[in-house]
Amino acid sequence: MNGSEAYVLGIDIGGTNMRFGLVDGSHRLSAFERQSTRDTFLEDCDPAQKLAECIRGYCGRNLGGKMPKAVSIGFPSTINRARTVVVQTPNIACIPDDFAVVDALESALGIPVFINRDVNYLLLFDLEDLGVTAQDCVAGIYFGTGIGNAVMVNGKILLGRNGVAAELGHLPVYGNKRVCMCGNVSCMETVVSGIALERIQEQHFPGTPINQLFARHMDSCVMQDFLEGMGQAVAAEANLFDPDCIILGGGLLQMEGFPRGALEEAVHRYARKPYPERTLDLRYSRPNQANGPVGAAIYAEKRLADPSYL
Repeated sequence: MNGSEAYVLGIDIGGTNMRFGLVDGSHRLSAFERQSTRDTFLEDCDPAQKLAECIRGYCGRNLGGKMPKAVSIGFPSTINRARTVVVQTPNIACIPDDFAVVDALESALGIPVFINRDVNYLLLFDLEDLGVTAQDCVAGIYFGTGIGNAVMVNGKILLGRNGVAAELGHLPVYGNKRVCMCGNVSCMETVVSGIALERIQEQHFPGTPINQLFARHMDSCVMQDFLEGMGQAVAAEANLFDPDCIILGGGLLQMEGFPRGALEEAVHRYARKPYPERTLDLRYSRPNQANGPVGAAIYAEKRLADPSYL
């Protein structure tokens, strides 16, 4: 593959897998690869060195050893406002708190490196894929291991004072005493997320694979309550931001038999009347392993064109 300067290397780091892809100026992806996150970030490893090794190895296989014009990495983490430091990554033990990954990788690779929350990259992809880039306010909610959340306002991702805005999964829920992976008590994603669904499976349906819970057990009270919780989470976002549309995605919505209709009914039930409930526009992310790397490249292009874009 020639012309390495025509590509951004987009990387999506998840708790289970890392996804790599070369993305050109038209946002076409090639050389897609997937690697195990756990096998890469072994205990006591140097995460910056490991990432640099992975990137060099990938470029050796797909760019003849040349570097792309930039690397853009999505982390399942909180990121500082300047988008230079990974503040906290609860689900990957080897990645330390306050990890200055941009400086480390730019020094090691000699090219621009950009980072952001993985969910922000998913929203940037979905905005283009669903044709809603011109909307004033769009919210993305991704029900996976936790609750991924990103909000776009006037063409930019909402950051907040510290860079950690749009943490829907960490809103406290009254009466909930469960301890979250983040260290707080009562976070929403302790009761409405893939982690919470695993607990439901273990306690109520140990003989059913987790990806079959919606297909087989939606008539049970515990699964109906879980779906109501999902609807309440989406309605909370709608009531807070009154967005032009809400994009829904994540692994839970891709499970067999997931009842989209029932979820939408729950969202309407809990959304404030008459507005925003009357004009709710719910859309669905197109499931694809490559969404994250492409979204990462879209972000890099924006940063390369305008360094002030965060």
